[in-house]
Amino acid sequence: MSDTTLFPELQQERAQLDYARSCRDRMIEAFEQVDPDGSADHITKEYIEVTVAEALQDLRTPGAGDFFGRIDEDGDRWYIGRRHIEDGQHDPVVVDWRAPIAAPFYRATSIDPLGLTHRRRFTLADGDITAYLDEQLDDPDSAGAATGIPDPVLAEIGAARTGAMREIVATIQAEQDVVIRAPLQQALIVQGGPGTGKTAVGLHRAAYLLFEHRRQLARDGVLVVGPNRVFLDYIGNVLPSLGERSVQQRTVLDLCVPRVEVDGADTLELARLKGDPRMLEVLQRAVLGGIRLPQVAVRVPMGARTVVIEPDEFAAWVATALGGSATSRPLNRRRDALKAIAQQDLMRRTDKDDAWVRATVLREALTAAWPVQQPKTVLQRLFSIESVLAAAAEGILSAHEQALLLQAGRPGTKKRPWTPADQLLLDETHSLLNGPPFVFGHVVVDEAQDQSAVGLRVIGRRSPTGSFTILGDLAQSTTPAGQQQWPVVAQYLGAADYTVAHLTIGYRVPEPVLEVANLLLPFTAVDTVASRSVRMAGESPTMRVAAAADLAEAVAEEVLVARHRHVLTGVVAPQHLHAPIAAALAAHGLESMGRVQDVQRTHIPMFTAEAVKGLEFDAVVVVNPAEVFDGSPRGARLLYVAMTRAVQVLRMVGDAPFDASTLSSMV
Repeated sequence: MSDTTLFPELQQERAQLDYARSCRDRMIEAFEQVDPDGSADHITKEYIEVTVAEALQDLRTPGAGDFFGRIDEDGDRWYIGRRHIEDGQHDPVVVDWRAPIAAPFYRATSIDPLGLTHRRRFTLADGDITAYLDEQLDDPDSAGAATGIPDPVLAEIGAARTGAMREIVATIQAEQDVVIRAPLQQALIVQGGPGTGKTAVGLHRAAYLLFEHRRQLARDGVLVVGPNRVFLDYIGNVLPSLGERSVQQRTVLDLCVPRVEVDGADTLELARLKGDPRMLEVLQRAVLGGIRLPQVAVRVPMGARTVVIEPDEFAAWVATALGGSATSRPLNRRRDALKAIAQQDLMRRTDKDDAWVRATVLREALTAAWPVQQPKTVLQRLFSIESVLAAAAEGILSAHEQALLLQAGRPGTKKRPWTPADQLLLDETHSLLNGPPFVFGHVVVDEAQDQSAVGLRVIGRRSPTGSFTILGDLAQSTTPAGQQQWPVVAQYLGAADYTVAHLTIGYRVPEPVLEVANLLLPFTAVDTVASRSVRMAGESPTMRVAAAADLAEAVAEEVLVARHRHVLTGVVAPQHLHAPIAAALAAHGLESMGRVQDVQRTHIPMFTAEAVKGLEFDAVVVVNPAEVFDGSPRGARLLYVAMTRAVQVLRMVGDAPFDASTLSSMV
């Protein structure tokens, strides 16, 4: 007997799915028949062409006509899906998950049903509905009342990883939905532990804001800032799968102007110093130091007479150009104000219309006193000429800190290539001199806690309206100049009006793993709330101790064991162990690599704890956890990051044991 005979309602829902897909096909046919050539003007024709092309691309996306949920209220029934699908009379057949009417699907509970009587969640496999789960929302005592996390949601959350982040529209939870639909105008800080869905929430919020504020954000643009290129590749398919292909996804270095080739690396101490907020004041002094006032009078021949500009008069011109309304303008543009002041004063003194044309000496003196400055030159002089640095850093940086900058040498040379921190300082210098080059209507910042004050300024300049979604976890702040307080992050982003939302429920990391990882939180030196997992089942982490000489082989053996059940198995190890581990893996026919996309069965992604942030694997092998956790807050955070990359299994291998007692004895 077929399941359609046993479950007639399942057949009805399958028929509804077929109908939705047929309506999608009719919508595609209708768009294909649109003729933009009949438009009145070229601009309208181009607009129609772009609109039709985007609609067709959207509707042709796999699964565009499908739905994953249904809600019933007051006699009305709505199917919820990834796209808006309508019939021939323009009535909705599938409601876009971002529409206001879909919000109760994510937020309703039996305690607060939000007007719903019934919610249904569908499970699709091989293009067809295979099961559904009903929740009776108008009767809290019923067997189908909404309590906890539904089984289809847990199944999706615990599904095997593919090496790329997936959209979560079918599994968005209530606390996540509140964040996603928050107003555009404010800056929203989202603090959440591992596996709480911060990144996915931020990306879905971007898609929601584009849906809700299409006209404004289509014009002004949306930017997503990620910590590194590997991470951006990992999340790269999420927004296109939601129908949003115009969002720019960049690292903070990608935003910088002027761009330089970054091949160098600073020591931790130097990187911390270059990212320190005091460097912002040093740079401001440095660019102002490029103005060199004349020490003697400027004598301007004017035919039979000579106009004399005394040094104090010249200084007054410069002060006027720097002050008043000009203070909001970049320094190189304020030169025009100095020129206008000098020209006006000269005309007043000579009462001649051609005085400025004849005042070659004065024009040359103005250029010499206030030259056009280049960001690279400013930074190179600052870091290589002791007197220049001393003047800019007096009372701000200590003698040791100044010596540290000078010892590194002139940046941008073969001996001393540009570093990431230099690139950020160049952008700050460029902004002081020339202003920000481009801005966006909304900016999503992921792993924001890892940005230095200088990096946050780079990002902040890209959203002059202060519209941000700021994602992160203070307990995972691991960079040398990273942040430990959200108000400080908001300050350097320029987000005066901000709110903080907390995601406390973990959906990715199983409870046995999270329980062990949370033991590290007291040692991270930040005040955060430990997240709790909805996935109570799972294996407890294991610890294997091997002699140093046998460590790489032990890691390879643990990887082989994990791969029997979990294809996407990753290794997190200190950099100096990568080569021997790679050799040990190769001896077993496995290849290590520094990416998570397009991973084949013989590929094993391997990262340092610093580089693995934001990624996830079915199984994770953490190498030398005692070495990663060196007793410092940063070490505790790095190990916390490494351990919480596991979706199913966490195995630790080291040449020294690591457990809770190790933590207390090492601090």
